[in-house]
Amino acid sequence: MRRLRWLIVPLVLVPVAWLFLQGIGQDPRALGSQLVGRQMPSFTLRTIDGRTVSSESLRGRPVVLNFWASWCIPACVDEHPVLIDAARRVGGRAQFVGVLYQDRVDDALGFLQRYGETPYPHLIDQASRLAIDFGVTGPPETYFIDATGVVRAKQFGPLTADAMRAKLATIGVTDR
Repeated sequence: MRRLRWLIVPLVLVPVAWLFLQGIGQDPRALGSQLVGRQMPSFTLRTIDGRTVSSESLRGRPVVLNFWASWCIPACVDEHPVLIDAARRVGGRAQFVGVLYQDRVDDALGFLQRYGETPYPHLIDQASRLAIDFGVTGPPETYFIDATGVVRAKQFGPLTADAMRAKLATIGVTDR
């Protein structure tokens, strides 16, 4: 029985230790996306102020596409000033677009009034088709798309200033 125990202990501990070591140094929010390296999905949607934005109209300049919701507290509240600040700093070199995720327009307008208006449009994804096409699991999620329409990076969870700088670099936008 004693010999059997010395055989069982390594058989259990080695795989457990291996699994543990695999997770060290990994960012738990770094969820992959099957879209990275592929063209963004095609869409045409209305903004909360009645304009129309399409994926085709966004080509030619890098895009930061942020899925958010007024009920996404505190994460969407935390990243909101980061998005506003980045859009103001690099807005001439990149387009920022918000997408309402399973939210009502009135609630979104209240959020923007409370936490700050943005210098970019917000799309109404009424049936969540765009969110489904992008594979959104919950807000906030942000996609970084290059000028040719290829998705280069994804951020799951709230953006920080450092994460914003790093992700903007993936679409050729330096934060200077």
